[in-house]
Order: sequence, then C-alpha cells, then structure tokens
Amino acid sequence: MNEDLIELKITGWSYKGFKTPDVNIKIEDDSQGSRNFTLYQMLSGEGKTTTLKLLRNSFYDINKRLNKSEIKNVIDEIKSDNTEISEGVFEVKFKLNNEVNYRINVTYDYVNNEVDYVTNVGDGSGYEEGLVLPDSIMRFVTPEFINITFFDLELTDGLYEAQRQQTDKIIKKLCKLDYLDEVSNSLESFLKEFRKRNQGRLQGTDLQKREKDFEKIKKHYNEVIEKSEKQYDKRSSLKKRIKDLNDKIEKIKKEDKDLTEKMKHVTEVLENRNNDLREAFQESFNILKNPMVVNSKISEELISFENNLTKKGIPKSVGESFFMELTKSSNCLCGHEMTDDMRKNIENNKHIFLEEENLSIINPIKASINNFENPDNFNPEEIFNSLIKHERDINIAKNDFDQTTKGSENEELSNLSVSLEKATRDLNETENWIKNIFEKPYNPKDPNDTDCKKTLENRISRLEDEINERSGALKESKKITKLKGWIQDIQKISLEEISSSIIEDINKEVKRVLPLEEIYVESIKNRITLRKKDGSSREKASRGQMARIAYLFLINLLNRPNLKFPFIVDSPVTTFDRIGRSEIAKGLVKDHNGQYIGFIFDTERQHFSEVLEQELSNNINLITVFNKSDAADHMTNLAENHNVDIDEFENGVVVYDKKFFNKFSGVKEN
Repeated sequence: MNEDLIELKITGWSYKGFKTPDVNIKIEDDSQGSRNFTLYQMLSGEGKTTTLKLLRNSFYDINKRLNKSEIKNVIDEIKSDNTEISEGVFEVKFKLNNEVNYRINVTYDYVNNEVDYVTNVGDGSGYEEGLVLPDSIMRFVTPEFINITFFDLELTDGLYEAQRQQTDKIIKKLCKLDYLDEVSNSLESFLKEFRKRNQGRLQGTDLQKREKDFEKIKKHYNEVIEKSEKQYDKRSSLKKRIKDLNDKIEKIKKEDKDLTEKMKHVTEVLENRNNDLREAFQESFNILKNPMVVNSKISEELISFENNLTKKGIPKSVGESFFMELTKSSNCLCGHEMTDDMRKNIENNKHIFLEEENLSIINPIKASINNFENPDNFNPEEIFNSLIKHERDINIAKNDFDQTTKGSENEELSNLSVSLEKATRDLNETENWIKNIFEKPYNPKDPNDTDCKKTLENRISRLEDEINERSGALKESKKITKLKGWIQDIQKISLEEISSSIIEDINKEVKRVLPLEEIYVESIKNRITLRKKDGSSREKASRGQMARIAYLFLINLLNRPNLKFPFIVDSPVTTFDRIGRSEIAKGLVKDHNGQYIGFIFDTERQHFSEVLEQELSNNINLITVFNKSDAADHMTNLAENHNVDIDEFENGVVVYDKKFFNKFSGVKEN
C-alpha cells in the first residue's frame, strides 16, 4: 500500500437500546484484506435508516455542531420505543491501514438528552474520553463529508439544489482545495491585527465599537449559514419522511376497503368545503375593497365628491390655478365649509396632487364611483355571515377527516396520520424560513438580528469598508483583496479542471447506466445540472435517473483523494428499474476502490445483489438482521433450517448465510 494512502475499513458495530434489535454485527474480510463489499438486509421499520444515522454520528461529534434542542431531536429519531430504556449505546469498530484497531463508543442519554463519546485504540490501552480520530482522518471529516459517505440515496435532491452548493463544497474538501480558504482566512486575521494596532494612533473614538460590531455580525452570519445547512437537511429529511408516511397510509387504506371509501368521502367533502370558503373569502374581500357597499353615508359622500370633481373639471384642470381658486371658495370639494386651517393644508399639500403619477389615480376613482352598482344588490351582513358559516363548515369537515384517520380502529393508521400532520407542519415552517427569510432579497430595513443571507452580506461588506478606511488600513485592505482574488482564481480554475474531469468520467458511463434514455451531466458547479444527448439543457429527470447520476458522481469523487473511506448507502436501488440496478452493481465493482456497505430491503435484492455476487465472484458479505416477534415465526424457522443460533441475542437474529440472505422475506409464504 502506498504510504500516503489512508484506508479506513469498518469491521463491525453493535446496538443496545435503539429502534433496532440489540445485536452485534461483524463485517468479515478475506485473508488478503480485499473484501470490500457488504449488503446489510433488514425489514422496513426495523432500523436500517437508524443504523445509518448511528454510524454517521460515530465519525463526527454532533456536540460540536448541534445545540441542546437539536441533539434532543436526533435522540428522539433513534431511541427505543420502550420508555423504560433510559439510554442507548452504539459501538463501531474499524481498522486503519489494516493495522490499527479502533472502537468508538457513543452513549445517548435519553433522560438528559446528552451524547458522550469514548475512543479506544489498539488493545484498549489507548482509552480516551471524546471522539479522537487520527489527524489523517480528521482532515477530511466534516458534516458535508459524512453526509456523502454515509448517504441516503433517496435524499439526492441536495446535489441538484443550487442554493446549497453541495457539489463544490464536496469537491473542495476531498481534493484539498479548502486549504486555499485557510490561506484567505489567515490574510483576514493579518488585516484584523493591523487595524487593531492602528486604533490607538488614529482618530475615531468609536472605531473599536465598530470593530466589535463587525465581528458580531460576522459571527451571526456564520451561525446563519450553519443554520441554513441544517434547515436544508431538515427539509430533505421531512420530504422523505412525508413520502414514507403517505406510502404507508396508502398501503393500509388499500388493504381496508371500508376505510378507503370513508377516506374518499371525507376527502371530497373537505375539498368542496375548501372551495366554498375560498369563494366566500373572495366575495367578502370584494366588499372590503369597495367602501360604498359598507355604509350608505360613505356612499353618499363619495358620490358628492365625484360630482364636485366633475364640476371643477378635475383632473384636467388640476394645476396651480385650480388650487388658488379652491382656497378662495367658500366650500370644499367634499361639501364642507372652507376654514382657514383647511386653506392652509391645501397650500401645504397641493404639490402631492400636482405630481403626474397621482393625477393618473383620480380618473379610476371617478370611474369606480360612477360605475358602482346599486347598493341594494349587496348585503354585507349576509355575505359576512356566509363567510362565518363556510368557515364553520370547513372546521366540521376537517374534524370528520381527522376523526376518520386518527380515530380509525386501525391504531397504526391513527399514529401515522398524527406523525404526517406533524411532519407536514414542520416542513411548512422549514420552507418558510428558507424561502421567506434566508433566501429573500436584500432589505435595508431588516432588523439587526435578521437571518437574511443577502442583507447580512451587504452589511458586512459596508462595515468592513468603513473600518478599513477609518483605521488607516485601506491600502493594506486593497492588497489583501487582490491576494484573495488571486487565491479565488486559483481555486476556481482548479475546481473547474477537476469538475471537467469528473463530468467527462461520469458521461463515459451514461450509455451503460442509462441505456434507454441517455442523460448527461452538463455542469457540477454548485449543483448537478443535466443535458440531453443533443447538448440542449434538460431541466428534469426521474428520481431513478437522478439517483443513478448521483451514484456516478459520488463514486468518481470518492476515488480521487488519498483517503479510502467507507461508502455506506441506505436504500441503494429503491428508485431503480431492472437495468439501473444491474448496471449500478457492475459500476460499483468496476469503479469503487474502497469499502461499500449497502442497507437494503428484501425487495431490493433482485437484479442487484445477485449481480454483485457474480461480479465479485462471491467475495461479498451478505448479512440479514431481523427482530424476534410473533410476526417473524416463519423467519426464525428459516434461520433454524440454516443452522443459525436464534438465541444468541435476546430480541434479534443475525444471519451471515448467503442462501438465507437470498431466501429471506418479510412476507410469509402460503
């Protein structure tokens, strides 16, 4: 092995106290250390995604990134449903360069919502509190890196979103272009120190305060950027959760014909009530827009006002002479007696009416008054009462809908409906923050603690320019700006060359992976964009097509650095057709140099696992894990028939037999 190459290989893990069976898993290797592929099979809802999260959290200390509330959310997602269990303990084992053994223990305290790490190196004598990974590994390990190496293929959307700039971040990290960012940061630190030294010699007593304001807003900006990453991740996770919940609800409804009919009825009623309420709102709004409907006295005054405008020839005659004549009149346009105070107000405010844009408003007002229908045709009280009635009707319909789902005799459906409602509410809140706060345009009126990215960037830029000028650092600032510009150019050119190479490698595989409809990568700047065979841009692709392109991107990228890190994928081929599954399996064997672990359902094996076995000449680990339960009798019987010790663990069974792996099914055969 090249001495500069670093290889990390997971050799096993164990669970206790999670939404998984309490079992120990061994990832076997061959005598040459060349067995890189493992498929890990579980049933839906038994801990496949939980395992991915536990592994992720084992290689990056979440205490450094998440606050107390966020850690609680992480714990809630993975902790056991048994309320008597107060903590969960997860241990992952790995080998570095096939020589040094590591064990990372992560304890999740369900009572205090705390997470503690312990690291053991070698035979256990290297015990250390906290997560202590080798420097050669820590250089790469960031949340972005962990999210792509421990990847849920159903969450590929992030690679196609421009706002997140995920592709650039990943390439910069893995190809060490982020070193240039560190150089830029060093230049920033130098400029800060230079300004600090000058403060005592220069005028401006509040310069130090401005510097503190600058550091404060930069700190807030960094916190907002970090928060945005979490919100983007949360949005993707919630979308996936909502999809999963809807799928489960639909499955239950299809199995229960009576419930299906009830759901159909209450859904139709709810939609009709929604439409009725929308129409009632529109009708009420139309009344509010026209004050002539609300009150007969207001209507009479407006008609009188319009008549006076017509008599005076307004708006055609509006000019200095008009206002001069008006101030000399005994009565105002509205019919009231003219007073000295009124004459003074006209003189002070006439410039407003002389502006051309305001003149253009008067004609439409006159037309609206003239064209107003007979007020007898409107009954505001009746319309507003109708609005109240429709609102009451929709509440009743919504209650019937909720009762049909939550109040169903099917307890699982009730729980799923409650979870769906909460997930949808959380998604709406997350979408609102992203679109209406973080991504909104710059606004100088935003508060000091705004989370608007563009507003914060504008304030940082203006404040920095002011500080540099007042501290006598303008000359140095210009030099550093030029240096940083050169560094950015170097980084940009390097990124473009690496990206071009990646795109070329991906597109070579398109005919094989997408034979029925060739979709090519056009760009990976900030995000993956696609093109057709003829070179024209392609806006959309199916989820399966997007996932296959994402696979090619990630595999190509992970093969580039001098680090061979495990590539662990949840739901690796869920959205793929037969050809896609087969070709991705062949591509993984052909192109991926490091360890690969795929978490799959029994329904995902076909055209995937058998192809991997064949391509790897059976040099692959095929592991099956399932819960012991009444529903799993046929599975335990199958395990016993394959000489598996089903009593090794209290609440779960682990099977390493390849024949069992291929026969295993969550559905009992008749």
